[in-house]
Amino acid sequence: MKTLSDLKRKLTPGTKVILKSRFGKEINEEREVIHIQSNGIAFKTPESKKSWLEYPKASLLEFTENGFRIYGKGKRPLTPKEKEIMQGYEKIRDKKQEERDLLSDSSCSYFQQKRYYQQHNAEYLMGTTSQRGMKFDFSSGLVWDDNIKGSVDLEYIFV
Repeated sequence: MKTLSDLKRKLTPGTKVILKSRFGKEINEEREVIHIQSNGIAFKTPESKKSWLEYPKASLLEFTENGFRIYGKGKRPLTPKEKEIMQGYEKIRDKKQEERDLLSDSSCSYFQQKRYYQQHNAEYLMGTTSQRGMKFDFSSGLVWDDNIKGSVDLEYIFV
């Protein structure tokens, strides 16, 4: 198996897999595919409950010798262009207007910032919304990007 399409063809109703780990915690539970949709599949858990798995973006999927792993989004540093866009906003930023907005419960500066980042097709750099699978993280100064593999969220083994 090499692609998400291959995985979709393999996971048919009745197929059994073992959920080896979830978010780094060992699970080792056998699950059976009981329902298929275009965006995901449903497994029957050992407790006979239904557990849904949405198909991940192909860049967050990795095949192993006997199963597959699903990764969470990863973080990456700002590109030179992104740094330039953010520095450009700092140059036009009106700090006095921001203070007035705080005192008057207004949002002029927010909409100024939003317009600036929209004009540069980089709304995700505001850190309040995702765009094209990316979102700026102010706490780390990095960009969450669903084209970058983060840590392993789920690992499955075929039975």
